[in-house]
Amino acid sequence: RREEKRRGRETKRKSATMVKARAREERTDSSYELQRQERMSRNLGMLEQLKIEKTKSAIRKTVNAENQSKMSLPQRKRRRHGVRTAKVVSVVATRKSSRLRGGKPSSKHFGETVIRDDPDSGAKLLELEEYFKQNEMKVDPIKSDGRYRGWVKEEICIRYGIAGDPDKAWNENGGGKFTFKITKADIPQHLRSRGWSNARAFSSTQMLKNPNAYFYRHVAPHEAQSYGDWTEEEHNLFLDTARTYGVGDKWGLFASFIPRRVGYQCSAYYREVMIPNGFIVDPRFRLTQAGKAVFVGG
Repeated sequence: RREEKRRGRETKRKSATMVKARAREERTDSSYELQRQERMSRNLGMLEQLKIEKTKSAIRKTVNAENQSKMSLPQRKRRRHGVRTAKVVSVVATRKSSRLRGGKPSSKHFGETVIRDDPDSGAKLLELEEYFKQNEMKVDPIKSDGRYRGWVKEEICIRYGIAGDPDKAWNENGGGKFTFKITKADIPQHLRSRGWSNARAFSSTQMLKNPNAYFYRHVAPHEAQSYGDWTEEEHNLFLDTARTYGVGDKWGLFASFIPRRVGYQCSAYYREVMIPNGFIVDPRFRLTQAGKAVFVGG
């Protein structure tokens, strides 16, 4: 009987242990399931959020692409309604290298003047006098035949030992046959790392031999080049030099008389200010209805 009671107690104890164990397992399973459900819900939320972010990103990309497309429209379409004003000395003399290469010049802003790409394409080009009359402009211009007949400014010749005439300068500094072709071999090693174009680097070596090439792209060594608007003093100095020596070519030599300006700046100022505003007349140029000077030769 005692043995039976003991066995009964043992069986009850084991049953209670099993019940407790099963309850713990159920609680564990329930806790795990709750955690699993929470993770699934969180993941679903993150996926939804990602979809929203992707949508936002796609919208941003579309807007940026549209803006970029608008920015890349040809300049002539965006500046079609530009209006020329008569401001004289407010000019950024920017080199028109495309014209030197025989290409079509691009649109540029010169002070308050808006120059449009290929304005009045196919329209009649006006004689300068005809343009001035049509626009009721009273002018008293310097008449130029397009030729500069001077040499480098005397003060600069003395200061840097430049010969007194072009033949002497050329022959005393190596001579040889003139050519427009420039190779890397023509450029000193110490200039190749400056990031300059071949033309600019080579011309920097030509002050004594070919000063016209040098001053077309460089100011005198003791000067710092000026950019932006021309001053009234520079404007008047340009006119004085034109009266004395002529104007229209050899822009490097011409620029030696205008401190801190180089040849291509003078050439641009000639086309964009002097001719359209009637300060100088040059028979090699015509004007469009928009007032842009066009070189026709002659």
